[in-house]
Amino acid sequence: MDNQILIGTSYYSEHWPRERWPEDIRLMREAGINVLRVSELAWSRLEPTEGNFDFAWLDDFMEMASREGIRFILTTPIEGSPVWLRHKHPEVVRADEFGRIHADRGFHCHTSRIFAHYVARIVEKMAEHYADHPAVIGWQIDNELRAVHCYCDECRIEFRKWLRVKYGTLDHLNEAWGTVFWSQIYNEWEEVELPAADQLTKSISQLLDFYRFSSDATAKHLNMQVDIIKRHAPHHKVTHNSLGLYIWLDLYKLAKKLDVMGVDLYPDVDTDNVYTCLNLDVHRSVKRDNMWIMEQKNGYFNYSDYNLAIEPGLVRFWTYQDIARGGNAVLYYRWRSGRFSWEQNPNGILRHDGTPRRAYDEIKQVTRELAGFSSDLAGTRVESPVAILHSYDQIWAFESQKQYSNFNYRKHITAYYRELLRMGITPDLIDPAMDLSGYAFVVAPSMSMVSDEIRENLERYVREGGCLIIGARSGMKSWENTTIDTPWPGLLSDMAGIEIDEFEVLPDHYSNGIVYRNREYRVNSWLDMIKPKGAETLAAYTEKFYAGRTAISVNRFGEGRVYYVGVMGSRELIRDILCDVADERGVVRQQLPDDVFLTRRSDGRTRFAFYLNYGREPRTVSLAEEGTDAMTGAALSGEATIPALGVLVVRTGA
Repeated sequence: MDNQILIGTSYYSEHWPRERWPEDIRLMREAGINVLRVSELAWSRLEPTEGNFDFAWLDDFMEMASREGIRFILTTPIEGSPVWLRHKHPEVVRADEFGRIHADRGFHCHTSRIFAHYVARIVEKMAEHYADHPAVIGWQIDNELRAVHCYCDECRIEFRKWLRVKYGTLDHLNEAWGTVFWSQIYNEWEEVELPAADQLTKSISQLLDFYRFSSDATAKHLNMQVDIIKRHAPHHKVTHNSLGLYIWLDLYKLAKKLDVMGVDLYPDVDTDNVYTCLNLDVHRSVKRDNMWIMEQKNGYFNYSDYNLAIEPGLVRFWTYQDIARGGNAVLYYRWRSGRFSWEQNPNGILRHDGTPRRAYDEIKQVTRELAGFSSDLAGTRVESPVAILHSYDQIWAFESQKQYSNFNYRKHITAYYRELLRMGITPDLIDPAMDLSGYAFVVAPSMSMVSDEIRENLERYVREGGCLIIGARSGMKSWENTTIDTPWPGLLSDMAGIEIDEFEVLPDHYSNGIVYRNREYRVNSWLDMIKPKGAETLAAYTEKFYAGRTAISVNRFGEGRVYYVGVMGSRELIRDILCDVADERGVVRQQLPDDVFLTRRSDGRTRFAFYLNYGREPRTVSLAEEGTDAMTGAALSGEATIPALGVLVVRTGA
């Protein structure tokens, strides 16, 4: 099924009488559904009592559906552990910072050896049973994993082991964490604790490492399951459905053993579409390849203070946006609205009574439209000529000490990301240690912590002709989250050709002015006062005691260039800088109307340009290419008008 875009849904056959299954399957085929996600959260049905397994009910449904050409992505049902397991072993549940068992969805202890035993057993049994099933194409590991911050005794032991591997000696840990502060020096490894509630002081370096440890423990939990499945079914693709822009789990590490990255998407109807795009682009960038959308919202949301109706055309819009940004599978959550417990809102393609909602017709429309070009589209990849550095370590460092209320790391990234989208440029969002070659330019906003590995990666990229834009508040800390003892921006100073002399952090109601290319801009939040050390001044402040000081600089380094943008708070400034750099680096940009998003997919011969109008009014766009409408075959050139919540796919090439 690699040669087509997969359109599917989540189906819970255990929730509905067997007599209903044939009607559901008929409606699925009528809508063009070709893949189902099954077995999620069904552990207590698959293993009703300890050691007794029952797959017959699932086999029965899969046999019935596969006769109609439907394929399956099986889910390891780990998030919903059975009552008998928790009753026998309550310690598999997370302990909170006060030492109490404190559960919520998915809050299992990922270091628990007992939990690992039971997880491995159910996954092993499922993998053995379904390895050769002709209708199974893949697996989803667990469900919406969280990096569970557990404070149990087993986590305490494992945290110390993790620290020993990282630091080697206690002296090294004391130095890295700066434990001399507040007299917190450790003399024995047994004195090192989790940052629990009983700790008199918590080092922000200790917090950062605990967040890293918790994320690593979750990745280990996932990898154990991947290894089991691959041992039995190496031909099956393996994915995981990420929670989206959840901050506590390092997706770049989590995805290493996955064949394809997956994500669950629940965009709010009344919020900025930019964040939905960001969500998709982060997940595509994790493996720099196409991804699967494992849950796409198509109705109301279960966990919300209010629920706006889904406008006609919005489900179709979301589907094409998923595909445009690299989705080779879109599975809607869920087939039929749930009746039980926390998820009783009508968020299914069918209503509670089993009749189709309006979304059903939109999905049917999508599958009809895709039929003409799905096979050609599936082999293409998203064109992403530039990259933004996006680091979970940086997020965790800022979370460990929120110094300033008006600064948020991901919002600062989004300020650059938003303007690239307005220019018709789709960026990758990658970890700072990933290969940078091939990008026309790279943006590194607020990279406060820098390691030798990251410095070497950035310097190699620039020295070989790359272009790097460094954002304010960068290079001031070690990788252990302590302030460096050399001038800022520390390890970035040589390639940037500057030092940071002073800085100012402004409240929202204050600003300063800078002049860049003979135009004045208002800036706020964090303002670096730059001392050029070989760099050229591009912009200077206009007010206060540091009027005339450098705010933005550029430096030649090797065959490349490094910009340091020492200010925040102006969308217009960010856009103008990015436009100038894009022109300098030969990156094609395009003037787009408000609410129009442009993404291109290509295989080197055929290109599909997706113009999507998120606005509630028609928008006229100037097409950058001459081609044909991929859905209708009509010739396209010049200008085109896209209706509200409409989609235009321009095909060029073979």
